[in-house]
Formats: sequence, C-alpha cells, structure tokens
Amino acid sequence: MMEKALIVARKEIAENLRSVRYWAIIGLFVLLYVASTYAIGFAIRGFGGLALGGRARTVLQLSNQVVNALTYIAPLLGIALGFGAIAAEREKGTIRLVLARPIYRDDLINGKLIAAAVLIVLAIALSTALAVPLAVALQNVNMTAEDFARLALLVLPATLLALAYYALALFASVNAGRSSHALIVSLVLWIFFTFILPIIAAFVAFQILGPPPAIPFNATRPFGQGQLPRQFQEYYSKYNQIVSTIQLISPTARFSSLASALFALRSQLDVYEELTAALARRWVDVAVLSTYIAVFLIASYIVFLRRQETR
Repeated sequence: MMEKALIVARKEIAENLRSVRYWAIIGLFVLLYVASTYAIGFAIRGFGGLALGGRARTVLQLSNQVVNALTYIAPLLGIALGFGAIAAEREKGTIRLVLARPIYRDDLINGKLIAAAVLIVLAIALSTALAVPLAVALQNVNMTAEDFARLALLVLPATLLALAYYALALFASVNAGRSSHALIVSLVLWIFFTFILPIIAAFVAFQILGPPPAIPFNATRPFGQGQLPRQFQEYYSKYNQIVSTIQLISPTARFSSLASALFALRSQLDVYEELTAALARRWVDVAVLSTYIAVFLIASYIVFLRRQETR
C-alpha cells in the first residue's frame, strides 16, 4: 500500500542528495557548531576551567552551544525541505502531470514526508558526527562515553523540531501558489517563535512583576558565588514561570527545554540525573512538538485532497 509513496520518497531523497542546497545546509550546520562551541574555549581558558565548576560543567557549556546551533539550523532544515514540497511542483506546472499518473494525492504527501524524515535525520546525524568531535578536539574537552551518548541523543529532539517546522512549511506549501510565498510564511513563523515571542514573553513578565528587587551592596559577594538573595530568587522563579507559560506554544522553546533535560545534573552533584527521570518531566515538550507535526500534517492532507489543481 505504501509502494507508491516509497517511489516518491526515493525520488525526493535522490534529488536532495544531488542538491547543492542540501549539502550547503549540512556545511552550515558544521560551521555553526564549530564556531559556537569554539567561543566557549575563551571562557574555559580565561578562567582556567574553575568558574565552570568541574568537568561536567565544562561539558554543559559545550552541550549548550550545540543546542543553540540546533535551535537555529534544525528549523531552517525543515523549512528548506517543506516550503517547495507542493508549491514548487505547482509553480513548475508538474503537479497535474504527477497526479495524472497512478499516484494518489496521499501517496504524494506520504512520500515527501518519508523523504523529509530520512533527510532530516541524515543531515542532523551527519553534521553532529562531524562537528562535535572536531569541537571537542579544538577545545580539548575531557568527555566520557556518557557525554558523547547524550550529545548523540540530541538528534531525537532536533528531528522533532525540524519535523515540526517541516509540517508548518508543508502546510504553507499546500496552500501557496508559489514556493516563494510558502517560504516567506514559513520564515515569518520561524522568526516569530525564535525571536519575537521570547521578547513578548519577557515584556509581559516584566509588566506583571515589575522591575526586579534591588540587590544590597553587601549581597554582591554571594551573588558572585551564585548565591542570590531569597527575594531575587523568588522574583526570577515567577519571572521564568510566566515566560515559560507564554512560550508553551513555541516549538523552538519546547526543543530547548527538552534538549536541556538530556544534560540535567543531580542537585549538588557533578553527575548527570537519570535520563528517564529528567525526560519524564519534559513530556509537555514532546507533546507540543508532536502536536505541531500531527496537526499541520493532517491539515496539509485535508487541504491538498480537496484542492483542485488548475495548472
């Protein structure tokens, strides 16, 4: 039953593997990985590694930079694969020719989805496999097998993030007459979730709570040691709660939250928290990302099945 969808998928995969754009994205992955992780080397060398609180803290700095790189590149990968999935075929006038063959509309969507999933996993896994060891070697970071394993697991939430934006881009592509229109809509959504919504969330939190409490002069010493006054801790606890609630709808924020669970440390210890326990607290992140994928894929099916192709 999936035979025709697999034919479409093989065609899409072959075309993308021959595409300069696809390999350029992977190259951009590697460059961004290395550039962002190299930035922490100055901090590590500048403070002799002491300010970071041990080996695990140093690895956390590296993992945070990897997550930051994925936060920008994974959505763009999903958008690059999705915005022209249908709109480009419609723009070139080939959509009616494709559908005139013994291929159902759902086979076409299924094939493109399968191809996108394979290409996303390949791009993220390959770029991570190339960039992370290079960054580790450049920074001379002492990493264990568990550190590498947890970094490798970032492929899973990054794939969910890329698929969420692929689903958004596919929905825009199904509705658009031109691929450029679908690209603009997709990029606007990415910019909103990545840059604008965090600003809105911070503004709302500040309006609700007011300015943070002033830190007494004699509290500057414990502040430098990471021990904030109690009223300051309470303020930022409420502030982060408001910001997190507003950003609950953001796939980008949900990825960052889910990815951070992979590197959660036990309280007062320099060892990782058990992975299942850390991830269990982030079920909402998985649910939101999965909801984006399911809702916009279903919407794409419905619109594409009902739409009459005029060219």
